[in-house]
Amino acid sequence: MTRTTTTPTAAEPSSGPTTKLTAAFVAVVALLVVAVVAAGWFGYQWAHALVVDRSTAQTRDDALFGAEQAAINLNTADANNLEESLENMRSSITGDTMTKSLEDTIAGITDQMKSTKATQSAELSNGALLELDKDNDTAKALVALKVRYEWPTQYEVNVVTMRMTVENVDGVWKASAVEPVGDRVPIEQGPTPGAEGQPADPNAAPAPEGAPAPEEQPAAPAPEEQPAEPAPDNGGQ
Repeated sequence: MTRTTTTPTAAEPSSGPTTKLTAAFVAVVALLVVAVVAAGWFGYQWAHALVVDRSTAQTRDDALFGAEQAAINLNTADANNLEESLENMRSSITGDTMTKSLEDTIAGITDQMKSTKATQSAELSNGALLELDKDNDTAKALVALKVRYEWPTQYEVNVVTMRMTVENVDGVWKASAVEPVGDRVPIEQGPTPGAEGQPADPNAAPAPEGAPAPEEQPAAPAPEEQPAEPAPDNGGQ
């Protein structure tokens, strides 16, 4: 009787639960890899926004603040404390051109301001940054101010708009060029509060610059000082 010998063969892989578990594990690992890569990318973007964009935003704020402060200082002058006003102006500018322009202006207005006892004060109305060049530390801004001009008896308030070019000088943004935009827009005028001898009309026009104040102008003669009209000649009747 002949025996038949059967050679054992390798078992074929099972498609049961173990294989499905392995495939699911691979899928989870792949998802984790994708998630880590995505987290790294978005984390970089977040860090970039936090550091770089925030730095740019801060620079923009600093440049605009410098332009606004320079505009205010250049439009503020007090005849009673002129030297301090001039020093504030000088500290707000940079560059030979701007320095020469300011000094020429100061030479022309100093004596006039002292003689007229005038004051000029400015407050911010609005401001916007137009350009920022971080590489060269320069910026341009548009600044609108309410400027109050006051004499001993009269005052007026105008809106003044300027295009400012500013430069970062040792951490301080200073004006290197100033260009007026449009004409001054008058918004208010009248007698200086507390001034004596002024009309009650708040819409009274201010005295022209250089003209004598009302109390310095010659008063009209009183009625009793005016020459009397000759009596009519009735022919002796």
